[in-house]
Amino acid sequence: MKKHFWSNWSGSVQCTPESVVLPRSVEEVSEIVRAAARDGKTVRVAGSGHSFTDLVKTNQVIVSLDHLGGMVEVDTRTREATVMAGKKLYNLNDTLERYGLHMENLGDINRQSIGGAIGTGTHGTGLAFGNLSSQAIGLTLVTASGDVVECSEEQNREIFKAAQVSMGALGIIVEVRLRLVPVYRLAYVRKKGDFHETLQKGEAFAQANRHFEFYLFPYTDTVQLKFLNETTEPLMRHAFRKWFSDTLLENTAFGIISRRCRKKPERCPAMARFLARQITDTQEIDVGHRVLSTKRNVRFNEMEYAVPIADGPKAIQDIKNWIEREGIAVHFPIEYRYVKGDDIPLSPCYGRDSVCISVHMFQGMPYERYFEGCERIFRRYDGRPHWGKMHNLTAKELADLYPEWHNFQQVRMDLDPNGVFLNPYLRSLFCG
Repeated sequence: MKKHFWSNWSGSVQCTPESVVLPRSVEEVSEIVRAAARDGKTVRVAGSGHSFTDLVKTNQVIVSLDHLGGMVEVDTRTREATVMAGKKLYNLNDTLERYGLHMENLGDINRQSIGGAIGTGTHGTGLAFGNLSSQAIGLTLVTASGDVVECSEEQNREIFKAAQVSMGALGIIVEVRLRLVPVYRLAYVRKKGDFHETLQKGEAFAQANRHFEFYLFPYTDTVQLKFLNETTEPLMRHAFRKWFSDTLLENTAFGIISRRCRKKPERCPAMARFLARQITDTQEIDVGHRVLSTKRNVRFNEMEYAVPIADGPKAIQDIKNWIEREGIAVHFPIEYRYVKGDDIPLSPCYGRDSVCISVHMFQGMPYERYFEGCERIFRRYDGRPHWGKMHNLTAKELADLYPEWHNFQQVRMDLDPNGVFLNPYLRSLFCG
């Protein structure tokens, strides 16, 4: 039997499924799921491969929604749009802009599909904004029986809340209805700052600005601060400066430095200090989605946990101290973002405003010791893992972290009693 090959973006997850199918209609998705269920096969759905965990990994059937990326309906009066789940975020917001509409917030990377971003709880930064799943007001799923189920706050609400962040365990999301806002401009200001001062003022910065985040450079007390605020000022684009900063420095030059660190890991502290010295002040005004997301060509692996907002400063301080004490070979900055709490059962920000702290390791460099050490610190502060990023928790630990865990499990078992959508990784999360 011919085998296919699938890999995620970083190359950390690879598999050879029996088939990779690209349906062109919701009806085809239903037929694929029915056939797999009849034959006792597992089905997993692939977005853009930007998750770092084994969510997609299977030796049986992978469904790609790359051919299901169209716009279904846009209503400028109600500021809503229904889109196919395979539509990529960058393309979605380019399209919405033509209607004078916009998603209220986006993450740092916009290459994901809307279905995958929702399924894993992808988020940006800003205390007034939840994750991208909180912008979904309706979902259409193909369940394990092949049935098509529509759900929202008004229709099949229990399914809807569970499906807002569900990792494809309830079914395949094929359509998403989004709550939108009028197109807006953002003024972006980037500055160099001091780590300890930022810890003292960070929450105030987050409250005073539409979006705020910072990056800590290991082995330094230097942070890069990012402030973004809505404005009616004219567009201010610096094409050459943006190319120099985003393409040449943050991608080309950073890629060269990263490869040098991979070849000789002992260079990491010096390279982190060098990178910190290169931070320059920048200002820009552009349409929201062009400012919120950035180009990321340098590939990496990532772990992220959401911790209660009051514990964020202690958690990142502990990580900084541990890196320096243990001499961890890492040069990637640590990202620190703010996310509004929500009522989505498997959202890492369920019931609490949170800071999401992300640690990264360059593709091909050993990450296990670094991530395991950070994870011990995150767990000390009641951290919850991002579902698309690396972690080592299984069902028992997760059940203690999520108050609605067992309710989600009941919905999952009702919709997929035979585990059609459960690969070994998801079984470890849900079944122990």
